[in-house]
Formats: sequence, C-alpha cells, structure tokens
Amino acid sequence: MNKISKDDFLKRLQSVHSATSLTGVRYSSIQIKGNECCGIRESTGKSFEINIDKLYSAYSELEQINTVTLKNYVGRVQSPSLAILLKAELV
Repeated sequence: MNKISKDDFLKRLQSVHSATSLTGVRYSSIQIKGNECCGIRESTGKSFEINIDKLYSAYSELEQINTVTLKNYVGRVQSPSLAILLKAELV
C-alpha cells in the first residue's frame, strides 16, 4: 500500500465524524482540534484524544496496523484509532 502525505492524511481524518470498531463499539463527535483527533465513545460517554503526529507515525511506519501494533504509538486509545483509520480508508 502506498502511504499518503501528512496533509492528505489529515484531510482524510477531517472527513471522519463517526466510526465503529471491529468489535462494534461506536465512536461519535469525532473532530480535529489542533494536533488531536477527539471524540466520544458512545457506550460510556467518555471522551478520547488521539495525538495526530503519533497516529501518522503509526500509519507511516507499520506494515500491519491493528490494535496491538497501534498501542505502541497511541497508548490506550488504540481501538478508536483503528476505527478512525478504517473509516478514513487508511488501513
């Protein structure tokens, strides 16, 4: 898979407003605020924040992207990170 530039990556992230994990967990109110991708986990009402630089590094460096490999880059927000990447068609 050819990797895209960070600007194009950000444009794709900006088009995502909701996403669903592989296990069916829904994330909503997804938006970009500064260098963070923020949203809400619908089942708990808790918010999450994903550092965009770290997410782009994972996207650029990893051959296989899943919750296990993402955890080293984004920590405990690997599930929404993967859901967003899938919705943005980056995985």
